Amino acid sequence: MGELEMPKKKRSLKERMSERQIKIQRALEAHRLKIEKMRMEKKAKKLRFKVITLITCTLLIAVTLLICIAWQYTKPPSPASQNQNKPQQTLQPSSNIIYVWPDGSVEPATAPIIKVKENYYKFTSNVTLPIIVLKDNIVIDGAGYTLKADGTYGSRGIDISYRKNVTIINLKIERFDYGIYLNSTTYAVISNNEFTNNYCGVWLTLASQNNITSNNFSKNSMYGIWLKNSTNNLIYKNTFSLHQNYTIYLGSSSFNVIRANNLSKNRLAIFLFSSSNNTIVQNNLVDNFQGMNLLYSSKNSIYQNELRKNNIGISFDSSSDNTVNCNNFVDNVCSVELINSIVFWNGNYWSDYKDKYPNAKEMDGSGIWDTPYIIDENNKDEHPKVTPYS
Repeated sequence: MGELEMPKKKRSLKERMSERQIKIQRALEAHRLKIEKMRMEKKAKKLRFKVITLITCTLLIAVTLLICIAWQYTKPPSPASQNQNKPQQTLQPSSNIIYVWPDGSVEPATAPIIKVKENYYKFTSNVTLPIIVLKDNIVIDGAGYTLKADGTYGSRGIDISYRKNVTIINLKIERFDYGIYLNSTTYAVISNNEFTNNYCGVWLTLASQNNITSNNFSKNSMYGIWLKNSTNNLIYKNTFSLHQNYTIYLGSSSFNVIRANNLSKNRLAIFLFSSSNNTIVQNNLVDNFQGMNLLYSSKNSIYQNELRKNNIGISFDSSSDNTVNCNNFVDNVCSVELINSIVFWNGNYWSDYKDKYPNAKEMDGSGIWDTPYIIDENNKDEHPKVTPYS
């Protein structure tokens, strides 16, 4: 006969509640530890993301700085980087600059520029210092003398920013980054001057109602005339030669007139970028690599120009709604180059017309051929001229 099993002692309610409380505490602690682990993992993930982002931003900033430094050493600064919204009157005088002050005085007094009569200033010898003009309604007469620098980075021959009705005549300007600098300038006249071996002959930005007439531009390394965000300016009867980059450059500019200029032996004679409603008329473009180039430009009027012996007469790239009327296209290697552009052509003379259409005839003594001149499937001159315009 086996031993009798002792009956299990029944636990009291208090004991059962205590045991249940212990289990709940353990479950809560496990849950807390799980939440804490998840929080720490999330925090670590955020920290890793911040570190990666910081490293990436640092690398991007470093690369950007390197690019900016490289750019600054290869090209003079643009107007936007020159604190242009600050009028020049606030500048502290420098012994390395000639000033024409608002009261009409010239500083230093020894500068070879004299006031010959009210609001009329004249050079008395060659000058090697840049000039800042702080007075409106004046004439500066170079009297055939030369304003010459040594190619100093960022240098400006004559700065007439924020000025109105300043005339500069009879001056030779050489070896500045900017021969004459116009920012927010109106009603200036630049006439009968010579610009040679500058980075840019005449630089205009946010400028309007200015007149650049009868000047000679030669061998400027980047631009003869650079015009940006500017309207209602006239570029008239100037001569441009031997520019290996841009000769006349219009960027984001409208309602300007380029008229009766002679442009020869340049790489790119007239270039319009993102510019509209400009007029290009009666210019002679001879023996350039490109006579004209329009990129992202529309509603410009091009008429009565002579495009002769250029490698490319005129080029349109993503530029439509322009009109090309009554021009002479003579002996160019390629008269027209078109990329994604539809242009309105009418009444132009084409020196290769008879080669392309030997059977064409003049329409009733009108001076117009009876067969359109086909440029491509979207571009044609409906009324090509029989003889060139004189």
